[in-house]
Amino acid sequence: MALVKNSRPRYFGWVVGLPLIVLGETLRLWALTYIGPTTRTRTICADRLVKGGPYSLTRNPLYLANFLKVLGILFIGGNRPLGGFILAFYSIEFASLIAYEEGFLAEKFPEAHRDYVARVPAFFPDGRYEGFDETPVYSISEAVASEKRTFSSTGIILAILGMKTLWANLPFRGEQLPA
Repeated sequence: MALVKNSRPRYFGWVVGLPLIVLGETLRLWALTYIGPTTRTRTICADRLVKGGPYSLTRNPLYLANFLKVLGILFIGGNRPLGGFILAFYSIEFASLIAYEEGFLAEKFPEAHRDYVARVPAFFPDGRYEGFDETPVYSISEAVASEKRTFSSTGIILAILGMKTLWANLPFRGEQLPA
């Protein structure tokens, strides 16, 4: 909410930010078709090591997707100092969560995880595609259903930033309106 309150949105931010948000959400939906709604729980769990689809490009596609969405919102928000602080916060949060989850998976699937780590980058895809032979376990409609709250929160933030963008660019802003 601090970003929304202290935003300085401009149209250029939308040109850069909106595609990042769409790309991030698309990646989230693709990842959810492989991992399912278990990502919504507070406890870490895994009944299998997911390596297919987006998990063949990066071991953490959901965190990469979240990063892209946050980056898009920061571009739209237009407040560079606050955006830098928020980006640093998320980087630290994601790094600690990734380390925790990797430790869990390494303990639960020692050999398979070791091989996976050697073949797939942790966060940013590096051009390799391992093409693990897995098919999605969940449908796109199940993925979309699990994203309802995410769609709502992103939509609310974008609506507020959109109104602020329009208001900031009104021709009479700061002038006395004619009577």
